[in-house]
Amino acid sequence: MAVGVGTRGLSLPSIDRSRLLGVALAALAALLVLWLTRPAPTTQVLVVSTDVSPGTPLSDANVSVRDVSDPTGLVLGSSIGELGEWTVAAPLVAGEPLVPSLLVPPQVASAPNVVALSLDPGHAVLGHLSSGDYIDIYRTLPGTFDTSQTTVRIASSVFVIGASFEDDGINRGTVDLLLAVDEELAAVIVAAERSGEVDVVRVSP
Repeated sequence: MAVGVGTRGLSLPSIDRSRLLGVALAALAALLVLWLTRPAPTTQVLVVSTDVSPGTPLSDANVSVRDVSDPTGLVLGSSIGELGEWTVAAPLVAGEPLVPSLLVPPQVASAPNVVALSLDPGHAVLGHLSSGDYIDIYRTLPGTFDTSQTTVRIASSVFVIGASFEDDGINRGTVDLLLAVDEELAAVIVAAERSGEVDVVRVSP
């Protein structure tokens, strides 16, 4: 005997597309809010917590750390570290950030005068000198009829404050140096320039 089987179509729940679109837009809006309100990346910089007078070493100043979003032109770091011996060149008020132009390295503090020296590149490490380098200075005296040429070192470990190598212009082909000196060393260097030929050698500090 044949048995007939009847089938009835199954009904699936209809999808509310407008509701799905609303959920997606809400999620997108939430992500946009999170992105817009996210905290800006910060960098740690050094600030003084109390007023500081000129000539004060940073090791004697109350220096703290502040997080800033734009550290341009400020001294970065989580501690004073190797800057402890550097001194402040101008008054600072509490909360003011440290900037490099207001800090004086110990080499300059101990030799507060500045002397300029312009040399041919062949006598100045071909111009490969920069601020922060140390140099030894030599003077060569020309020989005479009864004496030979002599070269002596007149200064050692002189701190270079600034250095530039002119490739063009009126001073083309010269290496211009600014050196930290005391009065005695300034006199020695000036006399060497007048009396003979000067050479500098870059040395390790």
